[in-house]
Amino acid sequence: MPFALRFSVPQVLQYAALLVALAGVGTWSSLLLTPAESRTPTAAPQALAARSDSPALQWFANQPVQVDIKVSGVMAGARGAVAILSLNDGPPRSFLAGERLTQGVQLVAVEADGVLIERGGQRSQVKVSKLPDSPSLPRLTR
Repeated sequence: MPFALRFSVPQVLQYAALLVALAGVGTWSSLLLTPAESRTPTAAPQALAARSDSPALQWFANQPVQVDIKVSGVMAGARGAVAILSLNDGPPRSFLAGERLTQGVQLVAVEADGVLIERGGQRSQVKVSKLPDSPSLPRLTR
């Protein structure tokens, strides 16, 4: 009994569509799964440092934020020592030891003459700013 092939037009279209889909999967697989060469231009360290002050870059960077800290005063409170700090010339606010000031910057300890700040693993001490001596007033007698 001879084998006779019978094709209908819908079957031929189905086989053609299947072959086109398989060819597309094969082509895109080979394109997407091969590693591409990196074409990132090498930037000079000066250029990277110049861009580090961008607010958007600081949002997504995993580095401590550059912040100017001024200590207005320190005092003992009911919950421990409190530091009155001004961040980036903003209004003074109170902070407890161990509190996070900004991203990557933490108040480690409150001391009698200043505070201990940790920025990116490095600790530094910020002293309380001293008020200038007041002028001597004349003595009033009766």
